[in-house]
Amino acid sequence: MNHDKKPWPLLISVYTTQYIGIAFIISAAFAILRQSGIALDKLALINLVALPLLGKVLYAPLVDSFRIYFQGQYRSWLLFAQFMMTVLLFICGFLDIQQHFSTILILFIIYTFFMSVQDVAVDALACKIFIASERQFANSIQYSSNLMGNIIGGGLLLILYPWLHWQGALWILALLTAISNVQIFFYKEPESIYEKPHKNVSEQFKSLAQQIKVFIKQHRVWFCLLFIYPIGFTAVFGMLNPLLVDAKWSLMDIGFATKIFGSIVGIFSAFLASFLINKLRRKFALIALTLLQGIALLLFIPLTLGYTHKVMVYSAIFAYFIANPGLMSALSTLIMDRASLMPAKATFFSLQFSLVVFMGFAYSALGLALAQHIGYTTVVFLTFGCALMVTALTWKLLPDSTDNL
Repeated sequence: MNHDKKPWPLLISVYTTQYIGIAFIISAAFAILRQSGIALDKLALINLVALPLLGKVLYAPLVDSFRIYFQGQYRSWLLFAQFMMTVLLFICGFLDIQQHFSTILILFIIYTFFMSVQDVAVDALACKIFIASERQFANSIQYSSNLMGNIIGGGLLLILYPWLHWQGALWILALLTAISNVQIFFYKEPESIYEKPHKNVSEQFKSLAQQIKVFIKQHRVWFCLLFIYPIGFTAVFGMLNPLLVDAKWSLMDIGFATKIFGSIVGIFSAFLASFLINKLRRKFALIALTLLQGIALLLFIPLTLGYTHKVMVYSAIFAYFIANPGLMSALSTLIMDRASLMPAKATFFSLQFSLVVFMGFAYSALGLALAQHIGYTTVVFLTFGCALMVTALTWKLLPDSTDNL
């Protein structure tokens, strides 16, 4: 199939704008708000904006079952969600951050809800329109674009903030998000035989629930792997920021190292996954990247022992990001393979990927809690052991016929 006929620029734009807003809110806004005199207990509330991201599996059946009054099952949801994201960012630009903190926080939470709906819709669209041989490249585009959004929203806007101020930064975010609206408007989604109006909503959801039950049973070994997969990489990186704070690094230096430098390396890693899948096939590319991720964790050991000069820190971040986005891209390709076989593509992609995201949060929190009692170094060794265990289980349990799904 000709790659040129696929909406690659649209995919890049949507996946980039998906992350610029959330990266700005979670990364840059912390520093900006603290500088504005917002109390630490209020700053902690910003973490609430991430809550809608955990509910994507709940929104996905709606995205699959209903069509808003625009052409295309998933395009219609994309248009609606992207428009709402643009409007909410524009409104936030009008508000004063010190006087209207609570209002802005609520608007950010609503923004994240629409961003998660947009994420569900674009992932489902990708499952629908890309054939097996294109999916690894589509997922490389996704993660490299997400990282580009991370660089813009979490890094560049923070650097430019002294000149842009709150209103300028939010309106730039709104403008960049609006560009995707234009691209979506002119895109025509191919229709599918599965996309028919649903006359009986209760029967539709009952049928979907039955499909989910059968799908989980059919892929129970795969779901077990997804449950444990994040343990090999989330716990250690979750400790990096507090570790660098303990080492007296400035917030600006931490932000540049983890958000800008790390993301630039990660963009290359995302395309590394596409290259490895083409060379090694899906299963062995995933194993190679999982093993590489585990080895990268060993570079965090000197940091936990107090060797936090820049060469050591940047080496550890480089090693982590040269593996992690590639690993996630390969994992997403396998998730997309399974979702693409189902009529309700948004539901079955989110069902799998939400498990990875949720367990990633859980293992990250567990890593920090364990570090409090047994120290950073021990947690790194434990996580390294888990990464090797996950690699071995993937080798043993994932069928060699994965590429033929």
